[in-house]
Amino acid sequence: MNYRSKILFHFFLGPFLCIVAYLFIMMLAAEAVYSFEGEAYLEHEGLIYLVEGIVGIGLFTVWYLIRRRMILYNPTWSVGKPIDWVYTVFISLSMLGFATLYFLLVTNLPFSFVTKALNDYADMTSVRSATRSDLYMNVFSICILIPILEEMIFRGCVLEGMLQLKKPVYAILISAFYFGVMHGQIIQIVYAFVCGAVLGLLYYVTHNICTTILAHIIFNIMGSGIYMLFSISDAADRVLDIVKISTIAVSVLLSIYMLRQRNKRFPEKEESGDINKMLPGRHT
Repeated sequence: MNYRSKILFHFFLGPFLCIVAYLFIMMLAAEAVYSFEGEAYLEHEGLIYLVEGIVGIGLFTVWYLIRRRMILYNPTWSVGKPIDWVYTVFISLSMLGFATLYFLLVTNLPFSFVTKALNDYADMTSVRSATRSDLYMNVFSICILIPILEEMIFRGCVLEGMLQLKKPVYAILISAFYFGVMHGQIIQIVYAFVCGAVLGLLYYVTHNICTTILAHIIFNIMGSGIYMLFSISDAADRVLDIVKISTIAVSVLLSIYMLRQRNKRFPEKEESGDINKMLPGRHT
């Protein structure tokens, strides 16, 4: 496969197939719940997400195992170093800090189309669980299963494939674009793109999909889960917002440090088309 074909596959065809697979899993989950609950299936959002998460993780795990047997590239799953996990926590909180600042900005914009988009976003993200058990399934799926699935797709397949071409900046930004667009709603697309880029950076510097999964889980728990389960007072919410925003500067400094350390920790393998350099012995 020549270089142009690799670009076409890793940056366009591969991501397209991953997104189609994800959409198929979403539709399959909705159809499965519809077959049990009938017209009221949308009131069982937790069950839909639960099926989506379990089926999606199962299918992509099988795909990873197939790729491993074929000796193809796969994301790295490892314990990592303590600094990786410290960085992961700060990154997840800084993403929440950015989301907080972003919503402070957009909610104060004096444009009718922004107001409409915010209303659509509020309607889209409202909890639709007819029972308490469905609410618990909703929280578990949104905070645990969906982050695992989305990281397996967008960092484990899409970004990892793009990184094979040794263009990390393009890989991180383009994979973040796909991640943002997959969220579908204009308000969500913007901050999902930024969060996708940050998660891409995290994956690039730690070389470990476990860190991005944890960061995504923390983001969803702190951004959605606790509000679905508990009534958070305005005072507590303000304190949380201050903590989230204050981590942004620390995360920037940690990112600079981690980028500088990356080449030492994960040196790039040299590639050569010279057969003499691939064979042992002396060559002239």
